[in-house]
Amino acid sequence: MVTTIDLVIPRGIVDSSFILRVLSPFLALVATISLLFQQPQPARSPSVITSVVIANFIPRRASILSLLSLVSISYFLDGITFVVSTILDKVWPRHTGIEINTVIGVAAFAGLAALGAWKDVSGAKVWTLRRIKVAVTLALLLDASLVVLIGLKIRDERDGNSLCNHLTYLG
Repeated sequence: MVTTIDLVIPRGIVDSSFILRVLSPFLALVATISLLFQQPQPARSPSVITSVVIANFIPRRASILSLLSLVSISYFLDGITFVVSTILDKVWPRHTGIEINTVIGVAAFAGLAALGAWKDVSGAKVWTLRRIKVAVTLALLLDASLVVLIGLKIRDERDGNSLCNHLTYLG
């Protein structure tokens, strides 16, 4: 049996897309800035006893730097698209947060790639830091929730509803 439920989406949720746009790259920017205070690891003195098996974790630096650069480029292209569409339409969109999102996103992810590579070369174990992993994961989750909110907003606008969203489920 198919049932339709009206789920009211308050204005606050639609407006929260602005907060998500700004908060997502801001978390990565805070993690990037925290790298400025990261000190290199002291060199270990050779031990008299030689271990036979040593767990050694080596991060894939090329993949990490490539993905961070790709994310930074996507923020840059998003900003360029925003600027071009604004110029062509000759109307500045209200409260989108894209302009702030672009600047923070490029600074955060390009800065993380550049500063992380520099600190990595100088001896700091940057890519194994928990705060970097948590910040990038939270930014990904916030971006995923932003995509869901934008999808709901587009569906509401296409259906002609400003506050209502019709969900259909099997029950």
